Amino acid sequence: MAKIIKVGRFADMGYRLADNTGDTLAVPQLVLTHLCQTDGDTIRAALYILQTRDTDPRTMARALALPSIEAAKRALQYWAGAGLLVNERSAAPAPAEPAHVDLASAINDPYVAVLCQEAQNAFGKTLSRSELQRLVDLYLADGWKPDVILLCCAEVTRIGRRTVAAVAHLLARWREDGVENGEDAERWLKRAKQREDWCADAAAQFGVEPRALTNWERRAIARWHEEMGIGHEMIDEALLRSNGKNTVRYVDGILRAWRAQGITTIDAARKQGQLEGSNIVMTERPGAQQPAASAQKDLFNRDWAAMFDEEG
Repeated sequence: MAKIIKVGRFADMGYRLADNTGDTLAVPQLVLTHLCQTDGDTIRAALYILQTRDTDPRTMARALALPSIEAAKRALQYWAGAGLLVNERSAAPAPAEPAHVDLASAINDPYVAVLCQEAQNAFGKTLSRSELQRLVDLYLADGWKPDVILLCCAEVTRIGRRTVAAVAHLLARWREDGVENGEDAERWLKRAKQREDWCADAAAQFGVEPRALTNWERRAIARWHEEMGIGHEMIDEALLRSNGKNTVRYVDGILRAWRAQGITTIDAARKQGQLEGSNIVMTERPGAQQPAASAQKDLFNRDWAAMFDEEG
């Protein structure tokens, strides 16, 4: 009886729609039909677009506190596919000329003089007028804050590239990675430095110079640490099982095989014993393709030494 009374009490606590006391927003039926087909961020993006008519992924990501600009781009692509938006790029218009800000008028901005002077100090040279124009465009036309541009100048100088073109290239990469302000840039640089240290450490383990590592090898080493939680000792243990095939590609196969078997410690790896070639996870070369039907058939008949050796 007590339970019946309790349910009855909750049943009395209903809700009704309040009288409208503010502005209304017309929501197309198209959006409502997708309520159960997509995630909350995508729905919020649709409501934001309907309210503001803004389809800039940068401002959308900031206004909705999305995890990255890429998340906003995915939402835009989703609603373009659903028919809520029209992709104006599909008409393939002529590429727009890069936006420029007149250098003479921009000199009144107090940040412009500081930006130009500090960038030249970072590069240790005098920039040409065209380089100064591009630098100012990064600030006033592309929307980068001066402190972020100067952080980028310092980074490209550190790696030996003292040009504004290199700064623009790295800033484009930062934008793809969701970097918007100085704090984002600092985090990006910290992660890049950590990856650089991991590569230097791994290069010493493999007996090569860090600069000799390929981009694929650098990504693999970063993946060991960031995604697989593998450290220096486990890499050493994998090298002991490599039968003299001391390459990043071969060791990557061993480490992925261990992960597939749930082996996450050195003790577990030692108890497991020596890996045979057929037990090592295949690490394909970039661009290499193999028919699915023959992959299993050839699993035990491969020349593993040739498969995992470095490309010439």
